[in-house]
Amino acid sequence: MFLIDNFLLIYICRYLFNLKKRVKNKAHVETSICEAYIVEEILTFISYYFEPHLRTRINRVPQHDDGGEVPSSENLSIFSNPG
Repeated sequence: MFLIDNFLLIYICRYLFNLKKRVKNKAHVETSICEAYIVEEILTFISYYFEPHLRTRINRVPQHDDGGEVPSSENLSIFSNPG
């Protein structure tokens, strides 16, 4: 139970830190954080209804994906030469 509480606390702190980075109006910080949260929620909700070929936050390509295909059933080509 203690690990779950720590994980939840870390997750909430990171999430609030990301929202605080988006603060534009220093005079009304709370309003600015609420506005950033609402904008993020709206963008996530709307991205479900775009065409599948458009890249959104829901169907984005992983960061390190180079688009290449790896044949899973064959060995690597460097091992196919008799030596």
